[in-house]
Amino acid sequence: MRRSVLASVAVVGVLAGGGGSALAAAAPELGAGGPTRVDGTGATAVFRVGDRTVRQVRYADRGTLVYAFRLRNDGEVPLTVTGLAGRQPPSRLFAYRSIGAPGGGEVTIAAGEFEPVTLVLRMGGCETLSARAGSFVTEVRVSTERMGVLDDDVTVTLPEELHTGSPREAFCPNSTATSRPPG
Repeated sequence: MRRSVLASVAVVGVLAGGGGSALAAAAPELGAGGPTRVDGTGATAVFRVGDRTVRQVRYADRGTLVYAFRLRNDGEVPLTVTGLAGRQPPSRLFAYRSIGAPGGGEVTIAAGEFEPVTLVLRMGGCETLSARAGSFVTEVRVSTERMGVLDDDVTVTLPEELHTGSPREAFCPNSTATSRPPG
């Protein structure tokens, strides 16, 4: 409660000072960078394709992939990443589960600073995709809060494109002769 009252007083002070209209109109600016790390898969490799950096991970049906990277606040005021936004970019083999501080929870990032975050993804759905077809995660939408009251959803491009391939039938336990498209 006290935090909300203090944040409201701070917002009123900024608005009264004349800088509030620009602050309220500008969406938060977030960037992503390394170092990066992946947990939850048996194998991973990073390679360059032109100007893209791709991190290939081995698919593990119903497994949890934890992708760690650093999030940068390019805005003028501190902000808090409160979690995943309601809608995420589509991905056939990855389901977005959470984003936050390592170990869980919200992460507050000072203006111009970096903080480590982890993106948790669940792997699944190989039975709906032909063997060897692939799936990417290139960005994440996060919910943010500034000064306790200004809420925005921000799209962050990941420092690496996460890619996994749909495994052959032996490693996709729920696949059937008709569940996977030909290819």
